[in-house]
Amino acid sequence: MATKTRLAAGTVRLRRMYLDCCLGQLHLTTAFPPSGGFDERTALLFLHDDGGSGADFRRCAALLGSDRSVYAPDLPGSGASDGPAGRVTVANLVAAITDLLDQLGLREVDIFGCGHGALVACELAAVRLKEIRRLIIAGSQQPATPPSQPTLILDEDAALALSDRAEPMVARIRAFLDQAS
Repeated sequence: MATKTRLAAGTVRLRRMYLDCCLGQLHLTTAFPPSGGFDERTALLFLHDDGGSGADFRRCAALLGSDRSVYAPDLPGSGASDGPAGRVTVANLVAAITDLLDQLGLREVDIFGCGHGALVACELAAVRLKEIRRLIIAGSQQPATPPSQPTLILDEDAALALSDRAEPMVARIRAFLDQAS
């Protein structure tokens, strides 16, 4: 006889979804607050490094999804997302993520960019100035021009955000995101 696993009160459930964008379908790993998200804080978008996928952020999404919606797409050409016919450029990626934000109806979002995803996050912040509230940058690829939004540069190895030992980094991220504007 199969038994059903009960979720503890306040447990964040990770989900997968697909959305269409200018380059085809984007695959996303998502986390939503147990409350359904009706009283949540600003949504958080994770952008991964080259060779990664949104699923790399599962641990962070589970920890941060308790009070905000979290979206971690596989960038076009990565993971289970479609890619462009030609070379993947930062401009392609920005266009795809812009479509994602529009389809999700997000009027304000915080972004965590890791490695190459940090470059995409900074470019997106420049073109969507009013919608991007805060940036978190991890990894060696830093923007040429500092963004105008409040930005947290993580000194720790970016791989820590992708590990089972992410709690200390997540605590710093949460403190930064929860600061009054």
